[in-house]
Amino acid sequence: MITYYSDIVREVMESITPEEQALSDMTDGIAGRLDAVMKRKHISKSQLAKMTGRRPSEVTKWLGGGHNFTCKTIVLIQQAVGEDLVRVVSGRR
Repeated sequence: MITYYSDIVREVMESITPEEQALSDMTDGIAGRLDAVMKRKHISKSQLAKMTGRRPSEVTKWLGGGHNFTCKTIVLIQQAVGEDLVRVVSGRR
């Protein structure tokens, strides 16, 4: 169990729903994966901005974690960097 030394922090942390935590984990995971791909491929924030037609400030938001990525944005980024950030397993046959 985590001990919080501030009542405010404890109250906020205890009010987070499982769905909110799962969303946070997912968005942070996507941001972390993007950061790793960019480092491995030596892609700067400004280069990714040019590759995606977005502003560098938006790339900074993507990498900061907590950004609620749309599927369209994920596809745009994946095509720009040439790698999957998210893989979808289809149940269809």
